[in-house]
Amino acid sequence: MATSIRDLKKELKYAFGSLIDQVLLIQLASDTENKSTSALINEILDVYEDFLGKVNAHRKAENKKAYFKQLNEEIRAKLSEFQDKINQL
Repeated sequence: MATSIRDLKKELKYAFGSLIDQVLLIQLASDTENKSTSALINEILDVYEDFLGKVNAHRKAENKKAYFKQLNEEIRAKLSEFQDKINQL
């Protein structure tokens, strides 16, 4: 993913924002806001904030390279999971 903390935060914002945009487009297309799309948006925001916290907690990690490698894997897995949920809407 990113080469710096700043770039990683920007990429997180872009990726999670893109997911929210997709859900909002589905809401507009169906012309109704239902509980499942609202709940999914809230879940995406919660996970985004959690990952931002993890990025900011990198100072506590002993091995920063391994920490960010693991974090990138978690982010990719979660983004894929959310994309699957969006595709099922």
